[in-house]
Amino acid sequence: MRGTRGGPAALLLAAALVGALAGCGAQEPDPEDVAAWREDYCQDLYLWQRLAHDPPEKGYGNDLVLAASAVVTAAKVLDRHHLDHGGSHVLRDTGDAVSANDRYAEGRISAYCSAVGFETLMKY
Repeated sequence: MRGTRGGPAALLLAAALVGALAGCGAQEPDPEDVAAWREDYCQDLYLWQRLAHDPPEKGYGNDLVLAASAVVTAAKVLDRHHLDHGGSHVLRDTGDAVSANDRYAEGRISAYCSAVGFETLMKY
């Protein structure tokens, strides 16, 4: 029978490689990051709601489009990190609310923000 090449050094290298690969799995995001992402989303949603439902008298130019884009972008972050809860679909509902003026979808995303502690931002 032949001996293995490298001996203890090969075993250490193999153990280090297995350990490094094990660390590549999905990790839970930092709770502070989660709170910040949710706050960003809810603030963007509030701004979009305010512009969509209570526009300034003199018009708002592209502000509504920019606000819609910002809230959809923030929803993508929540979706990427699987931060929906209870069967909610924040990204889909956000898209439906801003692009199709879907009041039911808007109600669900407002409820999401209330559930994660940002109810004071929600008007609708």
